[in-house]
Amino acid sequence: MIIGVYAIVCAPMIFGSKPVVVLSGSMRPTYEVGTIIYYKQVPKEEIRESDIVTYQMGDTMVTHRVKRIENGAFITQGDNNNVEDGRPVEYSAVLGKIGGVAIPVLGFGVQFVNTHMWVFAILIGILLLEFLLSNIKNDKISVSEKERNNNEE
Repeated sequence: MIIGVYAIVCAPMIFGSKPVVVLSGSMRPTYEVGTIIYYKQVPKEEIRESDIVTYQMGDTMVTHRVKRIENGAFITQGDNNNVEDGRPVEYSAVLGKIGGVAIPVLGFGVQFVNTHMWVFAILIGILLLEFLLSNIKNDKISVSEKERNNNEE
């Protein structure tokens, strides 16, 4: 099941889009917290007012709407914020424009697995161990049944 979920999440990446999980409520109601959205790098000329972009601000990725363009820079604001972002966003900081694909809620699971990879690794290890032990047990049962059948003949 987990592999199927990751396949769904990763499918848009085939077309050059990159996933990001919405971590704050600044883009409500457009995108709720936990939604996976996808951005794709586009030329500067393709970013217009009202487009939603993901950009780098220090160590943080931010996804906000372009309110207007001034002197070649983007003035952005979260849909749920009362004020514009503190400083204009230069194109060099823009990672991409948000496309039409959004997967609500699934981001919580992806975020958990990404931040708790050790838990995921332990679960995989337990499942693998259970699989191997059950196969060994089944092999022993099969061998003893064959021995019994040979002795009966």
